[in-house]
Amino acid sequence: MGHSPKWNADKFLREMEELEHVSVKTFTANKHSIHIVYMPSITSAMKIQETILQPLVDWAIHGKGTSIPTSTFAEPFYPVQTIDDIHRHFLDGYVILIDDKEAYAIDAVKFPNRSIEEPIVEMTLRGPRDGFIESLEDNKSLLRSHLRSNDLIFENLTLGEKSFTNVSISYLKGEPNEELLMEIRKRLNNVNTAHIADGGILEQLIEKNSYSLFPELQETERPTKVANALAEGKVAVFIEGSPSALLAPTTLNALFQTADDYNFKWIPATLIRLMRYLAAMLSVMLPAAYISLISFHHGLIPTDLAISISKTREGVPIPSFMEALLMQLTIEVLREAGIRLPKPIGPAVSIVGAIVLGEAAVTAGIVSPLMIIVVSFAAICSFTIPNYSLSLALRTISFLMLFAASVLGIYGLILAVFTLSIHLIRLQSFSVPYLEPFTPYFTKRWKDSLVRFKLKKGGASK
Repeated sequence: MGHSPKWNADKFLREMEELEHVSVKTFTANKHSIHIVYMPSITSAMKIQETILQPLVDWAIHGKGTSIPTSTFAEPFYPVQTIDDIHRHFLDGYVILIDDKEAYAIDAVKFPNRSIEEPIVEMTLRGPRDGFIESLEDNKSLLRSHLRSNDLIFENLTLGEKSFTNVSISYLKGEPNEELLMEIRKRLNNVNTAHIADGGILEQLIEKNSYSLFPELQETERPTKVANALAEGKVAVFIEGSPSALLAPTTLNALFQTADDYNFKWIPATLIRLMRYLAAMLSVMLPAAYISLISFHHGLIPTDLAISISKTREGVPIPSFMEALLMQLTIEVLREAGIRLPKPIGPAVSIVGAIVLGEAAVTAGIVSPLMIIVVSFAAICSFTIPNYSLSLALRTISFLMLFAASVLGIYGLILAVFTLSIHLIRLQSFSVPYLEPFTPYFTKRWKDSLVRFKLKKGGASK
């Protein structure tokens, strides 16, 4: 029954018997011993009793021969031939059954899973509310419930040298080009690390431009988003223990899109999307532009406004650049504090802290009221960015823009914008230009970029 495994059964059993978290049971039937090895913390005792022990008892009483027939067990019955396969199945919650120097893996998994809930990060006003959880198999089932196609394919891999992590590549047969699939497989197979705790770690390990601030893969917790991405020819990567999927390739335009862009009529959805682009640009440019104008280019400001600004800055002891930098750092600290604090008090602390600190700073004459307005409005604009990784990138770039404007004024700001544009034009995500469809210029794909054109018959929502 099966092939002779390339391992030492006696040595393996001795090693397992010495481990406190491993249970080794011996069952004698038909004049030979059968060993059952499992980890009680991640296996179901009821499954072991119903699908393994009870069939073994029935076979011992009524069965014939000295080999266990494959039809004995109701659960899948996998022969394992190497010690790496044994350890991988064992750590996945399988029961290892050793029968006369041969080993088999039987499914008896009992990992603790939380219930399916709405994603916290990717909020939506309309559409499905389910989100991925930490179970790889459950995430596959969620995706299949939203994308019911016989062409849906999952390729399973195991990564990690000391801790085995199950990874699955998902795509629709015939949709992505073969070069993309080969590149993803190559990068995953080149991952050489002891442990992969989450999809964010795997994303950093397989990205090509590690010094770029912009994400090369799009992370999402929504099965509907993955389903529509696969229909567009993208590839999803699932990681055991991560409640999200990674989509490749991605573009800057895709990172600005949300599910609500497609769940509402196209005219208001387009206006909201344009507002999102404008708000992202203001979050990066507004403080730097303000600093360059009041510090270097007073002549570009209308006279009445310049007089009003000068009055608000009377008595402020620090330069405008230090003023803006201090306020931006304060907002970032409050934002981080709001995230790390417990949910019941996190938002309240960040809001009250911003109000109290802003009012105290103006009253003490440390910063001007107009600077408070500019920096606060830029921070509010950053909240409209739907992808958190992109938001982090743009918030970091806003500091760089601030430094450039403080050194050379509007010329430094223009130079920084040119540098950022060159970087984005050169940047690629799995051989796809990051600024597609703007550059390279694809007119036909503009229908789902800045403007979300109306859906035609056969069109799908995202």
